[in-house]
Amino acid sequence: MSGAWVRPARGALALLRVPTATGRAVIALALAAWAGSAYADIVELRLVALMCALAVLLAVPWLLIPMRVRASLALRPPRAVAGERVDITLSAVNDGRLSLWQPLVRLPVGERVSWLRMPTMSPTERVGHDVVVEDLERGVHDVGPATAVRTDPLGLLRRAVQWCDPIELYVRPRMALLSTLGSGQVRDLEGVPSDRVSMSDLAFHALREYVPGDDLRHVHWRSSARAGELLVRQYHDTRRNHATVVLDPTPGSYLSDDEYELGVSIAASLVMCAAREEYDISLLSGREQITSVPATTVLDATCRVQRDPDAEPLAGEIHQAIILAPDTSLLFVVTGSAAPDLDALAAALVRVPAETRCVVLRAAPGDTPSVLRQHGYEVVMVGSLAELPGVMAASS
Repeated sequence: MSGAWVRPARGALALLRVPTATGRAVIALALAAWAGSAYADIVELRLVALMCALAVLLAVPWLLIPMRVRASLALRPPRAVAGERVDITLSAVNDGRLSLWQPLVRLPVGERVSWLRMPTMSPTERVGHDVVVEDLERGVHDVGPATAVRTDPLGLLRRAVQWCDPIELYVRPRMALLSTLGSGQVRDLEGVPSDRVSMSDLAFHALREYVPGDDLRHVHWRSSARAGELLVRQYHDTRRNHATVVLDPTPGSYLSDDEYELGVSIAASLVMCAAREEYDISLLSGREQITSVPATTVLDATCRVQRDPDAEPLAGEIHQAIILAPDTSLLFVVTGSAAPDLDALAAALVRVPAETRCVVLRAAPGDTPSVLRQHGYEVVMVGSLAELPGVMAASS
């Protein structure tokens, strides 16, 4: 558990780690000198062997000095965006009876490793050390464990003591600020009127003439008696909007890693805008399939998405999206410029309910942005993340 002192699992013997490169050289020299003295009966070689062995033995007590430390890691910000700076603070308290003289601590951050020289730690004293990490790529990175590495003065042996467990750093994709996801959609769950009228909701809107097929339960009999004709109630539709983002996970749809990362950034930008407009949100991309959860959880999922050679075709992802979120009012499909089966994509979109607005966004770094309206859906070409707000406004 983070912040707890971790006792080595194999007892006192496990405290003695493998010798350092220098230690291995000294041990090898001792063995060679001893073998040479035994073979040639040279006293000087025996003396060299004894001195090397004595140096190794004298290094052992340095490693046996107890090190009891409680430590914790803190991240600022707790969620980062690719390329941004992250401040990591290692706080530690010396719970031992002896002072620790400037311990050297190894702190991995993803694939990177930082070495921290902590200040001298007196008993019960709390100290801290800050590390700045920049230009992290999108993903979920393990920060830690923080491990103190102690060596003897000659650097022959070393001992590693884990101070705290690792924590996860979520690095989200770069995102663009979108003004809106589109117009003409239902807006609020709490009874704020929308532009859509309904015959099956709770917010009364107006009366209109009866037409064959209307539910007689909606007839307003008192007004009908005064007007001399049947009048039925109409209601404002107060259902909550639901935006679903499908990110194509098939590797063949993208020409490069940069193109895929642009697609991920587009998807995350749509999720962020949907959260700001208080939509329910669903996200599908291969193994990542989540719906009706807080926006922070959906954005965390964009840190984990990856291209998957075993993922089903994009048309299958769209079908799964409709099953996962059948009340979707906005469906965004994000793919690359090399999406191979556009006919299957069009056929899948045709099967989407007619009241659902469908937008296909194709990541194509360097291409000219454009909006093409097909039968029943729109195709938006995005050449860079900075162009996304403009083309989304044009497609609204």
